[in-house]
Amino acid sequence: MDNHNGFLDALEEINTLLKMDKQVSMAALEEAATFFADKLKSQIPVSKRNKKHMRDGLKVIVKKDLVQVAFDGDIFYWHLVEHGHRKVNGGKVRGRHFVQNTWDKHGDKVAEIMTEKIINKMG
Repeated sequence: MDNHNGFLDALEEINTLLKMDKQVSMAALEEAATFFADKLKSQIPVSKRNKKHMRDGLKVIVKKDLVQVAFDGDIFYWHLVEHGHRKVNGGKVRGRHFVQNTWDKHGDKVAEIMTEKIINKMG
């Protein structure tokens, strides 16, 4: 009995994706992360102090099965700039939301980069 409700086709596609080469998926992740880091770098506020800037500490980290866009360890304060914080003497510093705004603007393109690379390899 033939069942043409689409589940068999979906199952075959899922099995194909599961067999996808790990190197291809890592390459897709790395390419998407590099794209996002480039877009994010232009949105990072520049400090008025003569210190190491957040832009200089942004990097793409690739480990075994992990790809991250991250700031160097000594640039811990990016979180304070992103989300805002309270001042010691009272008052508040508003968040700049540069990471979230960049993701909102370019998140679809990041997904498209990964999908396109994987589909090209499958096809």
